[in-house]
Amino acid sequence: MLRSEGRHRGAADEQPWALLAFDHRERAFASVRPLGMTREQIGDAKGLIFDAFTVAVERGLEGLRPGILVDEEFGAPIARRAAGAGHAITMPVERAFEQVFVFEYGADYQQHVLAFRPTYAKALVKHRTTDPVEDKQTQLARLRALSDFLAERSIGFMLELIVGQVNETADSIPTVDLEQLCGSMAEMQSAGIQVDLWKIEGIASPDAAARVAQQAAAGRHPGTCVVLGNGAAGDVLDRWLDVAAATPGFNGFAIGRSIWGAPVAGWLDGRLGRDDAIESIASTYTSCARRYLGAMIGG
Repeated sequence: MLRSEGRHRGAADEQPWALLAFDHRERAFASVRPLGMTREQIGDAKGLIFDAFTVAVERGLEGLRPGILVDEEFGAPIARRAAGAGHAITMPVERAFEQVFVFEYGADYQQHVLAFRPTYAKALVKHRTTDPVEDKQTQLARLRALSDFLAERSIGFMLELIVGQVNETADSIPTVDLEQLCGSMAEMQSAGIQVDLWKIEGIASPDAAARVAQQAAAGRHPGTCVVLGNGAAGDVLDRWLDVAAATPGFNGFAIGRSIWGAPVAGWLDGRLGRDDAIESIASTYTSCARRYLGAMIGG
C-alpha cells in the first residue's frame, strides 16, 4: 500500500498546489510530437518528466506544495517512487476520450485506487448544462458513486471539469465559458458530488474567477480550485496563472503539456540531450510556481 496524505479539502490556509500533470493517456501524450510516440517512448518520457520534477523540488519550491498527476497504465512505477519519496500523487480514474464518464478499470476501479491510495483521485469529465438529460444523469450517478467511495476512505477527489472556452477579452485571451462552468458545477453539487479540488480551465477575468471560486465553495461540501494549462502558449498561461493566484478560493495550478511538451518532443527527436530536456522542464515548472506566488494577493 502506498502513502497517502489523507483527504485534502483545500483549506484557505494551506499552501497552494504546484502540480505537474503528466497523467495523459497514449493518444493525448503522444500528440505533443508530430511523429507520435511508441508506448516505450511514452513510458521513458514520463520517467524523464518525473526526474525533472525531482530536480525542481530538490532546488526548492518554498511556499507551494509540489505534487504530480500520473496515470497507472504508464506511470505505476513513477507513482510508487513518488509516494516512497513522500510526494503528493494524484491519479486518474476515467477512461480517456469518452463523451460520458466511464471508469478506466470498470467495476474494479476501487481496487486500483486502493492499491495506490493517492492524495487525490481525479476524474476528467465533459459536462455542460445543455447536454442530453440521460447522459447527464448517467454521468452524475457515476460521479456520485466515486465521490462517496473516496469520502468513505479519506481520499481526496479532484474533478477536472471541461465545458469549453470562449474569446471574450479585448486581447483575445481564451477564457472559460463562465455560465456553463458555474451551471455544471451547481448541477454536480446538487447531485451530492463532493469535490475537494476543482481543476478548472483558464480564466482571463478576475471577476469571472471570483464567481467560479464562489461556486466551488457553495453547498454542503466547499471546495477550492486549481487552474489547468490546456497546452496553452506562454502569454495565455501567464494570464491564467496571474488571475488564479490573485483570486481567493484558487489554490494553485495543475499544468502539463505547456511545461513538458516541447522538451519531450525535442529529446525524442534528438534536438535535446536528456539532461537539457530535464533542465528545461524543471526550469519552466519552477517559473510557473514563482509566477503564481508572485501574483498571489499579499505575495
